[in-house]
Parts: sequence; C-alpha cells; structure tokens
Amino acid sequence: MNTVKELLLKECDYPLSGEVMDRFLESAEELHLKRNEILIMSGKVDANIYVVKEGIMRYSYMNGLREVTYAFSLPGTMIISMFSYYFHLPTFYQIEACCESTVVRITRQRYDTLTAQSHDFARWALQMAHGQLFFFEMKNSVINGDAKERFLSLVKNRPEIMEKVPLKFVASYLGITQSYLSRLKKAVMKP
Repeated sequence: MNTVKELLLKECDYPLSGEVMDRFLESAEELHLKRNEILIMSGKVDANIYVVKEGIMRYSYMNGLREVTYAFSLPGTMIISMFSYYFHLPTFYQIEACCESTVVRITRQRYDTLTAQSHDFARWALQMAHGQLFFFEMKNSVINGDAKERFLSLVKNRPEIMEKVPLKFVASYLGITQSYLSRLKKAVMKP
C-alpha cells in the first residue's frame, strides 16, 4: 500500500522535495469513512483540503429531484471545494465514500501558510490544481460517445470503479439507467 506522500508525489509531475511534503502532511488528520458516509455535505462551507488515501469518493449533486454522480476520486486525488476554499460559499457537490475509504484532512490555514512560506510548495500546489482541471476535462473526453462506448471506456480506464462502486452510482455517472447498465455489463463482460 502506498503512503499519502507517495500517492501525492505520483499524482503531480512537479518534483516537490520530501522535506516540504513532510511539512505539508505533518498536521494532517486521518479520517476513516464507511460506505455512504459523507465527507463534504452539499450546502455547507468546508474549506479543508482532503487527499484520498484508500477507497473511492463520489461527487454528486441534485438536479431537481434527481441525484447525479458527477465524478469519482481515487487514491492520490486531492479533494477541495473551490466554492468554499476561494469564496467561503457553501459547497455545490456532496462528496461521500463509495466503499470503506480513508482520507487525510489538511486545514486551509495549514495549506495557505505553507503556500506563503514555500515557493516550491506553491508551484507544486499550482501543478496539482492544473492536474485536477485536466482530469475533469479528460473525464468528459473519456466518458463520451454512446452508452456502450462510455461503459467500455470506464471499464478500460477505471476498472476499480466497476469493482467497488454500487451500480446505481456508476449508472448515474454514465448517464444511463441501472437496468441498462446491468444489461450492458452482462453483454460485454460475458466469457
């Protein structure tokens, strides 16, 4: 199993020194979440920074009366509500554990202090932010096409989501019904 430090260093191309990464993580608090446990509640202000250590986290929002799964975060991913962090506004997305998961929490104050103290850390943080923007756009390019193409792309690029996430959330993420996802899975995955 990788440590949070190893996961974060793999997640970003910028070569942050181990000493600076240790300073970043020294005040981190580890949180253990059960399946379906909410990490960040939609409509609440939460300006903390989280890093997924183990498990899978799900981003969702309400579209009228329908809950929509927007994205998943896997180990090494940094989670932050831009609404809360930058503007002290309530979060739009709700973020919850899809399975038993572990995250570490770093306070905004700690993150901001280290950004102000270390040019190296500030550059690394900017690269991480750019990486997150890239992956959100990449998600839209990968999960594209008709339902079967989206499903096959997910199986190819993120098989752990198919293994650990309940089908109703995967179906919402792919924009299809759960029954159609079951039929697709059965047709495509048959021996």
